[in-house]
Amino acid sequence: MDTCDQPAEIESLRERQRLLERLTKIQRSISHRAPLQEVMDSITQGAVELLGDEIAGIRLIDPEDPSYVNLVSVVGVTPEQFESLKRGPVGEGAGGRAIAENQLVIINDYHRAPTGIPALALDRLQTAMAAPVREAGKVVGSLVVATHRHGRSYSPEEQEALLSLAEHASVALTDAKTVEAMREAQRAKEMFLATVSHELKTPLTVIMGTLKTLEKHAGTMNPALRSEMLNSAFERGRELERLIDRLLQGSRAELAGFKQHLFLPDLVADAIRGFDHMSRLKVGPIPEIFVYTDSVAVQKIIGVLLENAVSHSPKESEISLAAQVADAEVNLTVRNTGSLPEGLDHTMLFLPFNRGPNAQSTGVGLGLYIASRLALSTDGRVASTSAAGSVSFTLTLPLPTAEQATRADTGEVSVQEDTAPQEASPL
Repeated sequence: MDTCDQPAEIESLRERQRLLERLTKIQRSISHRAPLQEVMDSITQGAVELLGDEIAGIRLIDPEDPSYVNLVSVVGVTPEQFESLKRGPVGEGAGGRAIAENQLVIINDYHRAPTGIPALALDRLQTAMAAPVREAGKVVGSLVVATHRHGRSYSPEEQEALLSLAEHASVALTDAKTVEAMREAQRAKEMFLATVSHELKTPLTVIMGTLKTLEKHAGTMNPALRSEMLNSAFERGRELERLIDRLLQGSRAELAGFKQHLFLPDLVADAIRGFDHMSRLKVGPIPEIFVYTDSVAVQKIIGVLLENAVSHSPKESEISLAAQVADAEVNLTVRNTGSLPEGLDHTMLFLPFNRGPNAQSTGVGLGLYIASRLALSTDGRVASTSAAGSVSFTLTLPLPTAEQATRADTGEVSVQEDTAPQEASPL
């Protein structure tokens, strides 16, 4: 070997060693699930160190507007320059072209190039090189290096180094999305299990309470009352059976609201069965009207509101259930003694896993969330108010339209009507 070539060969080996060390460090941060921003910053810093240019940056396509890119990591620009560089159209500059053309791009005489970024051109940038960054094989951004040095050119080894760094950015992006998808799946699983637990808990509470009462007082209890309580426990058991069937079937159509014309006093009586033996529960007059809704959903909602009232009110204090018709709607209101924090955003009460500070139950804070979702599935809504030492939760249901009422009177309505899948069903 010609001794004149040895220094060049040695320097080439050193460059490859530096590249290997940098890539190994980046790969380690990816495998250790380092935050994506930390990995991106490591790549831009590595590009500056390996290639000796003073500027490096990573741009990613804006998911809200794919015709633009956002600068997500950068080294070597002033805060003022960053403001003009943080967002720009795809196709602008070396990085924008690498995205649009899906290949390595080099721009010499940058300050004269028609596709250069104006802020960098005015700053007399000389040369820039960019490589596409991909996610699952699709171009989603670019890695750019640039310099103000005159006469700068990029060797094949330097081009290879930038492509390797861009590939690691691609791996980091894909890995980050995979990890986030796994975390989202875990969150969904936890939400599902918590929701199912709550749904199972409501009828089980009534069943266990009924059986405990019968165990203590069956010998002295009025036979009619004993029969009614057993029937209530049986109905709650059937409710559990229906829930388990829904879970096993797993079909959205099976989970949809099943609407039919129902006599409101009967619907309320069914909903409070299991609670109506509480001496603290006072039920006001119920208008003798028909509603067009899903009986199972309404029963669950009222059960949740009553459980919530019991959990958040002083023992032995009165809990009331009243109904009122207004503006083509019927309002079913559960009211209990208590108060809500001043200035509270009432919508927060219907978020999952949200429990009040004075809750006396062992629930996980899903009841009102489930109630609100079920209400939406019946074209209704649940809202809360707090005033004068009492808290109220109101289920509002629309009254049947004139056409629905007419068809109900003539017996033409099918209970199968309006059973399209509902977006709001929580299970």
